[in-house]
Amino acid sequence: MTTLLEPSSRSLVFAVFSVFVVICLMLCVVTGADEDDRALVRSDSRRLRSWQQGIAMGGDTTTVATVTVLVGMVATFGFDGLGVMLGSLIGVLLLLVLIIEPLRRHASLTPADMLDARGSGGPAVRVSWGAVTLLVCFPLLVVQLVVVGNVAAALIGQPGVRTGCVVVIGCVMTALAVSGGIRGTGVVMIAKSVVTLPVLVIAAVLVLHRFGGDPGRLLDAAAHGSGTGEAFLRPGGYTGDGWVGAVNRIGQTLGMSMATLAMPAVLMRAIATKSPRGARTVGRWMLGELTLLYGALAVVGIGAAALVGGALREAGPAAQAFTPLLLGRALDSGGILVAALACVLFLTALAAVVDVTLAAGIALGRDVLGASGRRTAGLADGAASRGSAALTGAVATLMAVVAADWNLVVVSTLWLAVCGAALAPVLLYALYWPGFTARGALWCLWGATALSVAALALSPYTSGTPESIFPGVDFRVWDVTIPGLLTVPAGFLLGWLGSVTGPGRKAGGAPGWEHRAELDTA
Repeated sequence: MTTLLEPSSRSLVFAVFSVFVVICLMLCVVTGADEDDRALVRSDSRRLRSWQQGIAMGGDTTTVATVTVLVGMVATFGFDGLGVMLGSLIGVLLLLVLIIEPLRRHASLTPADMLDARGSGGPAVRVSWGAVTLLVCFPLLVVQLVVVGNVAAALIGQPGVRTGCVVVIGCVMTALAVSGGIRGTGVVMIAKSVVTLPVLVIAAVLVLHRFGGDPGRLLDAAAHGSGTGEAFLRPGGYTGDGWVGAVNRIGQTLGMSMATLAMPAVLMRAIATKSPRGARTVGRWMLGELTLLYGALAVVGIGAAALVGGALREAGPAAQAFTPLLLGRALDSGGILVAALACVLFLTALAAVVDVTLAAGIALGRDVLGASGRRTAGLADGAASRGSAALTGAVATLMAVVAADWNLVVVSTLWLAVCGAALAPVLLYALYWPGFTARGALWCLWGATALSVAALALSPYTSGTPESIFPGVDFRVWDVTIPGLLTVPAGFLLGWLGSVTGPGRKAGGAPGWEHRAELDTA
């Protein structure tokens, strides 16, 4: 992977990236929140327009893992990779229909505010929500930093500088999050989309042009190039066969949908929209952007199977992160497309990590430290969130250095499982079930999190196979690697059980249910 770029192309990539980083820093300083202003989270005087927030929210769901690992999955496994995209789009639709408008109406700074307003919150729930949010954000940050660090080292041609790349990129992204606040990072997201979407669409058009604009020829070539033949177009390449494959496929779609519904950075932007009505406009722009993006990524992934499938098989699973760059080299030997795609990877990582760092910092400063009473008395929400975001970015960078050689699929599956099984049910119950209580929220948050961790710990991801974290031992109890079919329903069940068995519950509903009815009719 050290010959992805010629020296002249490397210079172009890093020159463009450096200029973009400087511009982003300037934009964050100019458009960001004041030093001690709650505008770090929301600004009543300087807010993005609804269509701009929609583009920014679409960018929140597009991480560097989306552009690299997802394209690699499509190129390697075909149908199963496309299933991940389908699950994400379903999640966006659910977010648009069920979450954005009522969340914006009831939450002021974080989703925990909505839980308080609707009678299922309290200090313990707020701290728990913030802690589980951090458990979701840290694995997501680690994956982004490790992937972009690997790509940067490969582009430089010096694998030994990976640690330095991770540290430098982590510091830059943390600085952007701390200086910009939600409006400044939104500007970065919009700038990223302006660059990313055209480049990926152009790559998709070039793939179709290579095969005469005939999708049938492209699919046939992909099936042949993948080395799997007709199995490329059928489910099971990644998820497996039999009952295990069925559980994995259903869990993949269900888990991805729920995780997209409750991504912390997306919820942060949903709260920051101008109005409940504006939230619907935000959702439409978000859905349109992601539909175009995933369509381009699907074509790029299928084109990679057709044109560089042999190279991907020889390089092994680790090469999936470089799939877009390998395709760019096959389409354009001059290196311009490779340079453009490399910039897309850098900018996608930059924007995604910035927003996730900000969301994690807000959860730490506002929910965990604020509700537990450990925040300095009198410290403004904006200042507390800035310090928490800086701490979050520093810890995530350190964790990425330590986890650089881990199996990133396990790390990605962990944050998806916890987000979909713990955060999403609490959101939906709090918004739509008057009987939901603080006890139910706590049971769901911690019970679903523990179950998700246990399900992965006892799966082939952890032991029993050469690709496991501990290949020399075998303590797995099942072969399912995507536990969404178990963990998501279990999260809903725990929330229901905790609510219906809580002390002091009245026959008419949970304590405070009359106040919820007033909120819903307001």
